[in-house]
Amino acid sequence: MVMFPPTYAKDRRLLQRTLKVSRRVLLPALLLAVAPAARAQPAPDLAGVWKGTLVNLPLRPNATPVQVTMELGALPTADGQCVPWKTTYSERDTVRATKDYRLCRGTGPQSLFVDEGGGVTLQTSLLGDVLVSSFKAGRVLLVTHLRVRGDTLEEEIITAEDLPATEGVVTMRSRSIQRLQLTRVRREI
Repeated sequence: MVMFPPTYAKDRRLLQRTLKVSRRVLLPALLLAVAPAARAQPAPDLAGVWKGTLVNLPLRPNATPVQVTMELGALPTADGQCVPWKTTYSERDTVRATKDYRLCRGTGPQSLFVDEGGGVTLQTSLLGDVLVSSFKAGRVLLVTHLRVRGDTLEEEIITAEDLPATEGVVTMRSRSIQRLQLTRVRREI
């Protein structure tokens, strides 16, 4: 009879428990991830004119509220199609900035991008019911996600310091969140 050291038996039991949990948790999760969806996720209902307020976090004392109007077309469904993606920022009823972009579809439903003009395009992914873009500007990494819930549009842009990749995990300090919560005021633009 072969005798193993006590730590071997303890390690073996731990490994067996881990594998048992893995089979119960990870296998179903993996199957759900690779299995085709029973029904397609509906595209977000973007079309219309949306109005609300922009909030920058951390909050700045005595900051003037920024009113935002977005004029959006419906999510493009045909290859090569682009729709309006216009955002107007106002303070005290004075327009401070307008971003007149387009949301476009390249080739196929997963090929979405925001065309900012001047040759600048931002790859955009529809992940479930959320439009997500990740991009760098100078030494800043930005991740934006936009979701529509009924007649409410929510968008957040998270800004972090960009650091060069190295081996292992690289942590970056998050600097700010820009949050929009808009209400649809009209279905057509």
